[in-house]
Amino acid sequence: MTTKELVSAYMADVWVNRKVEAVTKYVSADTFIQHNPHLDNGLEALQGFLPHLFNNLMPEGTWTVKRIIAEDNMVVVHSLAKPNPAALGMAVVDIFRVEAGKIVEHWDLTADVPETTVSGNPIV
Repeated sequence: MTTKELVSAYMADVWVNRKVEAVTKYVSADTFIQHNPHLDNGLEALQGFLPHLFNNLMPEGTWTVKRIIAEDNMVVVHSLAKPNPAALGMAVVDIFRVEAGKIVEHWDLTADVPETTVSGNPIV
């Protein structure tokens, strides 16, 4: 499985289909470095956060992957996260580093989706 295929499957299983238990299939249990300012390092922190996100913060939410770009062991995912069907949502960019078939490092950035843009082009 390529790094792009691994991260694509991770995003589909865990984020789109909300299969929290699948996280161990994709994320390193030994070393997982987290650059999100709200989460600690380690698989356990991510496993603890996902049920809270899906059940409390986004119970009606959706996650739609728009594009995935990969080079060597780095994979970038551009997604649209909506807390509920009526929301404009957030543009999310996740960057993953993969080693030995597991995700070992993660960075992310988010931006609220505006109603309009000067160019008329969507941000996601």
